[in-house]
Amino acid sequence: VCKKPCVNGKCVGPDKCLCSTGYKGRQCNEVNECGFLERPCSQRCMNTHGSYRCYCEPGYTLSADGYTCTEAACFSLRCQFGCQMDRGGAVRCLCPPGLHLATDNKTCEVDECQQNTDVCPPRQTCKNTFGSFVCVCRDGFVMGTLQGLVLCRGL
Repeated sequence: VCKKPCVNGKCVGPDKCLCSTGYKGRQCNEVNECGFLERPCSQRCMNTHGSYRCYCEPGYTLSADGYTCTEAACFSLRCQFGCQMDRGGAVRCLCPPGLHLATDNKTCEVDECQQNTDVCPPRQTCKNTFGSFVCVCRDGFVMGTLQGLVLCRGL
């Protein structure tokens, strides 16, 4: 029913093509994603048949997302969100606002103890753990039970 062929798709009506991913237009022609105003890659882009591929300048490595290039020094750290090199050449992982660097110095997490100061019962202090928190007895108190309840008692 289509007068002109749907090069990368199928004819679904009189002169109407349903295009495969990466193609558009009346005949489902190739789209150059690298030519868009909002470029898909952080450094270099190579148009491919029906898609595109990102690659990086020397000294940078393509991140797992397939779009972002990070400094090779950062890549070796395997940071969750990226890293920063200070003027002395030391590299450390960074976290977005609202998160802090976990004890592994690579991943970022929420510090429930910092966000909610009333998270633990009286005489207990909040201790942040990876992905959660625990309440521990303050100095001068020990964990014990009283009438089936776990609480902190004075020494």
